[in-house]
Amino acid sequence: MFGHEKGAFTGTVGSREGYFEQAADGTLFLDEIGDLSLFTQVKLLRVLQQMEFNRLGSNKLIPLRARLIFATHRDLDKLVAEGKFRQDLYYRINVMRIDSPALQEHPEDVPRIARHFLRHYSQVFQKPMADIEPDAMAILQNYSWPGNVRELENVMQRAIILAAGQTIRVEDLSLNTPEPEDDGGDIDDVVDIGDFHPAGSFERQLRDYKIKLAVAAVRENNGNKTLAARKLCISRAYLHRLIRLAEPDPIFEQDLREFTA
Repeated sequence: MFGHEKGAFTGTVGSREGYFEQAADGTLFLDEIGDLSLFTQVKLLRVLQQMEFNRLGSNKLIPLRARLIFATHRDLDKLVAEGKFRQDLYYRINVMRIDSPALQEHPEDVPRIARHFLRHYSQVFQKPMADIEPDAMAILQNYSWPGNVRELENVMQRAIILAAGQTIRVEDLSLNTPEPEDDGGDIDDVVDIGDFHPAGSFERQLRDYKIKLAVAAVRENNGNKTLAARKLCISRAYLHRLIRLAEPDPIFEQDLREFTA
């Protein structure tokens, strides 16, 4: 948040502006403020009180000019009562409060948000998508969404990957709904996509499609795997795993040669 000067700690090769400095006269959004450690809360409180800060390794004070917006899914009043969030910091940030209702409280917004993710991730995955079928949209609107918009985002990503055509159908949706009890015996809850891939199977096709996305993202970012993972909204470790899975396949050998050396 505060940046650092060259030599401030081991491994630094130059100075860097922190988020507060980069925001300048604009707006800085700090998400999940309720998860800050008490140590970081003290540092943030000092900045808000003095309206200035300094880079790590420097004594030069920099004025805070940006407007700050904070967000959290936690109950800050409860955290203050439990001693997990500083009361003085709470009063500093709780100037203009906006309570955002859960997604299940405004289902009329689900179609617009779902179609936004449809357009966005169809571009990210390079898979043209047209729309969502009415029956599928009705299921999305009637779902409780315990994970709010982030859960809807993940559902839309999976649906785009699974869709056989350019329209999201009911069978493309994967929601965390209770499964009926099955007396036919226990089955594994989790299947590793790298464990079983018969030729031409659904699992193999899905794996190959993910690999193609990974390879294309790495190529588009000139071999930078960190940027590629960020573009696909996956972890760098998962990106590496997809590339490792691709290495034995001749179909991907040419694409991967320059990135796996």
